[in-house]
Amino acid sequence: MMTMTTKSAYRLFLAIFVGCLFIQTSNATGTEVFGDEGGYVDLQCDPEYDDSKSLFWQLVQGPTRSIQVLVKEPGKDVEIREPRYLGRLSLRDGNNLRISNLNRDDDSVDSSVPYFVGTYQCAQQDTTGTEWTLRVRRTPAPPTDLEVIAAKLYSVTVEVTGGHDGLVPQSLCVWYREQGTEEWKKGKGENSCKNPVSEGEEVTLQSTLPTANTTYQVCVVAQNRLNSTRCDDAYNQATTDSVASFNSTIRLPSEPYKSPDPNHRENGELVTRIIDSVNNAIQPAHPDLEVEVIQFREGSVLADMKISVGQREIQDVKDDLVSAVRSGRLTGVDVDKNYLLIDNEIPPVRQEDRDPHGNSNILAQVLSPIAALVVVAVIAGVVAYCLCYHKDTYSKGVAMETLIGLVHTLKELTKNDADLSILLPTPAATEKPISNVRQPDLGFHESEDCKNIVAKAEEANSLVVSGSTGSGKTQGVLAYAQKFAQKNTNAVMWFFGRSKNEEKGLTKETVLEQGMELAKKLGEGNLTAEEVPNKVMESLQTRQSKSLLIFDDGTVTTEIPAAYLSAFEKVIVFITTRSANLDLNLPEYKMEGFAKEDVLEFLKRGDKRSEEIFKETSDEDLLKLADHFGNLPHGLSLARSYLLKSRTSVERYLRELKERSKGVLGELKEHEKAVYGAILLSMENRMARSSQDMLKFTAILSQDRIPVFIVSKALEIASSENADRDEFIKEAEKLSLARVEGKKEAWIDGRMISVHQQTQAAILSYVDEEQLETMTKSLIQAFLEYFHKDTRKIQDGYINGLLLPHVEAVLNLPIVKQLPEEFHAGLARLYETIGYMYCQRRLPEAAVPALEKAKEMISGLVPLDTDAASIFQSLVEKGRELYDNGDVYSKSLKKRVLTTGDVKVLQTKVKTLSEEFSIAAKMGQPLTEEQHQQLVQLKLAYNTEEIKQSFLVELTATILYTSARRIFYFQGTERVQYRQTAEKDLNLSLALSQKLASDQGLQILNKMLSQRSGTLYLLKETEGKSPEQQKEDFLLAIEGYQELINDDNDYFENGVLKKIGNDDWHWMHCYRAIVDSYCHLTDLATTDEERADFIRLHGESAKKMVEFGEKQVKRDDKGKVTEEPEMLPEVYNKSGDFLIEMRKKGFVKSDQGTPAGDGDALAMAEQWYRKALAVKSIKLYHEAVSRLGLAKVYTLLYEAEQSKASTNGKSTTNGETRIPMDGNEEKTPLVNNNPTIDEIHQLINAKGEMNKSLKIYDQELRNRTKDIQEAKKWNDRIVGHIDSLPDVPREQESSV
Repeated sequence: MMTMTTKSAYRLFLAIFVGCLFIQTSNATGTEVFGDEGGYVDLQCDPEYDDSKSLFWQLVQGPTRSIQVLVKEPGKDVEIREPRYLGRLSLRDGNNLRISNLNRDDDSVDSSVPYFVGTYQCAQQDTTGTEWTLRVRRTPAPPTDLEVIAAKLYSVTVEVTGGHDGLVPQSLCVWYREQGTEEWKKGKGENSCKNPVSEGEEVTLQSTLPTANTTYQVCVVAQNRLNSTRCDDAYNQATTDSVASFNSTIRLPSEPYKSPDPNHRENGELVTRIIDSVNNAIQPAHPDLEVEVIQFREGSVLADMKISVGQREIQDVKDDLVSAVRSGRLTGVDVDKNYLLIDNEIPPVRQEDRDPHGNSNILAQVLSPIAALVVVAVIAGVVAYCLCYHKDTYSKGVAMETLIGLVHTLKELTKNDADLSILLPTPAATEKPISNVRQPDLGFHESEDCKNIVAKAEEANSLVVSGSTGSGKTQGVLAYAQKFAQKNTNAVMWFFGRSKNEEKGLTKETVLEQGMELAKKLGEGNLTAEEVPNKVMESLQTRQSKSLLIFDDGTVTTEIPAAYLSAFEKVIVFITTRSANLDLNLPEYKMEGFAKEDVLEFLKRGDKRSEEIFKETSDEDLLKLADHFGNLPHGLSLARSYLLKSRTSVERYLRELKERSKGVLGELKEHEKAVYGAILLSMENRMARSSQDMLKFTAILSQDRIPVFIVSKALEIASSENADRDEFIKEAEKLSLARVEGKKEAWIDGRMISVHQQTQAAILSYVDEEQLETMTKSLIQAFLEYFHKDTRKIQDGYINGLLLPHVEAVLNLPIVKQLPEEFHAGLARLYETIGYMYCQRRLPEAAVPALEKAKEMISGLVPLDTDAASIFQSLVEKGRELYDNGDVYSKSLKKRVLTTGDVKVLQTKVKTLSEEFSIAAKMGQPLTEEQHQQLVQLKLAYNTEEIKQSFLVELTATILYTSARRIFYFQGTERVQYRQTAEKDLNLSLALSQKLASDQGLQILNKMLSQRSGTLYLLKETEGKSPEQQKEDFLLAIEGYQELINDDNDYFENGVLKKIGNDDWHWMHCYRAIVDSYCHLTDLATTDEERADFIRLHGESAKKMVEFGEKQVKRDDKGKVTEEPEMLPEVYNKSGDFLIEMRKKGFVKSDQGTPAGDGDALAMAEQWYRKALAVKSIKLYHEAVSRLGLAKVYTLLYEAEQSKASTNGKSTTNGETRIPMDGNEEKTPLVNNNPTIDEIHQLINAKGEMNKSLKIYDQELRNRTKDIQEAKKWNDRIVGHIDSLPDVPREQESSV
């Protein structure tokens, strides 16, 4: 699959020739002599010279073999017999050998080519001289294993392993450059370099960096006296932390108040002591810490501080400050341990902050964010209240101040509503940037064209940027976006591009799909295709900051919706296009390529290598080179990279390029042929064979973010060749054939490359139909190993997310329709997985084509329009036939990638399972043949005969199941209309699975899934059913789930054990569905007795649901939680929500027990929500639900106390007499709107939790419209209670 270069072919031939004829020596002997790379060395010829005989200089290959490299025959010129020495060997001072332009691979005993051992000898007939073993001192090898281990505000710390020192002592130093810039700068700081460093030595280096919140590219350079490595060879990205700060207030009881100004001379000594105290306690762990005293206030002395540190450290610093204050570790200044405010809040009381008696600050558990002055008032009030309560003494004045303070607190909390855009327009401070726009490619040059784009964009809000392929349109717009982001810190920047079929340019399908993604980011969910553009633009218009939309590679068929192109002041729109007739009536700028100045600046830009290559080349020749490419950036970038890597002259490169371009077929312009030629020339002449073949696969994948592991796997399948991924990435990037991102992770190679459209097109013009078919088949087989749905959601979907656009790109190839039958089952599986993923992304419409195609592929193998028994028999027979004929899907089942969750199931069944399976799962490695055989022997996987019988039946059943489950992602009438088809597919899926179990004894997971998440789910659908039918179906569903709970079968999926009978996750899932069913049945009950029974059964089932959910929590030996199921907070919330719902509907009363008899319903609900919030891995949505639930609990408690008081004037919590607000001296029971302190605390809690919930919905979950409406309703309810509180008399207000 490659064309050899002359040089590489010659080397291969020579290596084979030498390997066949001569004995290879592994240890060179002789007198060592050293030379410097690029320099020369003289080797002495010992034998006495006889001018009548021939003299040889030879490469010694062993005790009896040698290769003659130079011959001096009598009367003749010296002959150089090895081409690699032409122009580099000469005789000096008689017959001494001079080797010039020394090179390790060609000349040294340290050569990486094992056939040349670097030992030289002078000989004349039977007389031989000294054996000289040549060692070439050289540039040190680049360090390896570079890893950024810390990026702080103004520093970066890296770990790296030293490479070979090149036979000269080497140093390692950190270098850096800001992303998007060209110039590398040497790091600073005492630990930024280390010298000397030996090979294999692990080194930790630290360098200061100029600015915070900036992305840098960081590398480590190895340097010796000869030369240094280049940062372009290997670097990592590191983003310095952003500066964050918080306010804090401490109380100094022993200090006299002098002045509010910290700069006042009388405060100077105190300010110094405060700063030193905080620094001594905290700064050792946080060196970037900065402490500033802002002001002093009376109250003994209250010191307000501003503490700044990196964003990533801010929570740790807050925790350390709390610990330091409460433990008395702030030495040098007398600090009140019980007084601390952080951002006007009292920090939560942690276990370590409690006093020896276990007491804690009451307010820390009940107060929400309030202003500092109000906090002080509340503290004073609550302390007074507590003293009165415990001593059973009552001071009316103190209690009145307490109440007034709490009312102030409550009023303050309602002010936060003005900051929530779901209640009012969003202020700029709450906006967050949204972007999917990448940085320009490394090496990007800001040409005159790019500057003109910026100027044009300032004249109008919309701009069409046109130009031929490779003219730099996309890069220019990306560079503009980079500057746009710097000026508009909270901007929305969205890139519409990367269509599934790159040849068509940007498609309307891609515009819709990516528009939906943007809408979700903006909080606009559940939209139709027609609604998306208008909703997006409306949302962008309401933002304070500007927005930028980029439509890349638009064509006449793109059909960009008119709403996106409307003239909006706050929205800038860019459209890049190769077409000259988009007819959009928008301003246009045509990119013509580099100007002469751009060409020279681009080619000669300042690095050593460029200067070496281009300093001898005239400007005229460089401009001639640019003219060959039509002055287009892409072609020049390819040429520059080739020249730097090959050190070829411009003149020679042009000759080779013209020759190679002649072979480019198709109707292309001359400069386009030149670009194609440059791509092929770089690939053929400057890439290893395996790297060439890996690059070819990228031509039929999506253009961006191609995982390197998938092309290397495809090459392995196509040629049984193990690819060198590192070499491939290095070559592709250095030759400007690809952009590289990502890094090699511990569990999988996360490196990805992106290629230019012209690179793909050039390669496609180069490969023939046979090669294209081989490439397509190999990629499909590679996808089948890695791309599969995980029904347990154990994997995070990372691999599938990477592969999805590439699987779609391959399946869109015309050649796929011509693939033989042994690929059809595999294609069906890939189509099904695509559909499954779109459903998971809540895009059921996008899933339809793929799922219908999957069913079509299966129907092509076996018709699905007969009865289940006939279909089953046909599938078994066809499966056997396909397997025997080399079916690729069934064979892939033996070498699929297992997830860590899969392995845990296997280890549960067989405790002694080899650890190699866990390691392979963590590394994302497919099963080996030996590993699969081990699983078969342990009864953890199907054997060949069982795979033959089951694979096609299971595949068909799962496709029907996945296709049917689309119904649960549809809404409204569409959902009702699809129900009949869904029921038919689910019933057939279940019947096939049951038939496989009864006839073959093979239990597949789909048998259980098609019930638990299929037929039983459908029974719970209520749309279009009468109450009687709903009730009957819910009871049938409960019966079905109960049967699944009692099912103790082990289930297999794709030939490997997936679920065992004792499965907590499965039981939790079933009880969750039962709980949901009983929740509906309480509304459908026809008698009080029946409802009470449903409530009781709900409580029992909820207990089981929680029990099995909590059993999945994993802890280490010390009891620390290491893993929590994602659904656990949902389980807790579900339990709390039911109790609230029953309480709200009056089915349980505040003084009754819960349905399960566990005490007060509201107290139990509060406990469930608190448990949900205690789960460390809780998702934002579940947190919002938990906090909304707590707000409901506290609101209902307040209303219950008010209701109780209306009958007897007493509080329901402690019997406290209500506080009069009208100046009456007596403790008269007042029942109309005059609350107790406890009741106000309930409102404080309710509004505080509501604010936190609303904030999450406002900033992160704006598409949860139904939940937001519920939150708004309860917020109005709470605010109504607050507004109904009596006004505070002016004289009392002023006294506070």
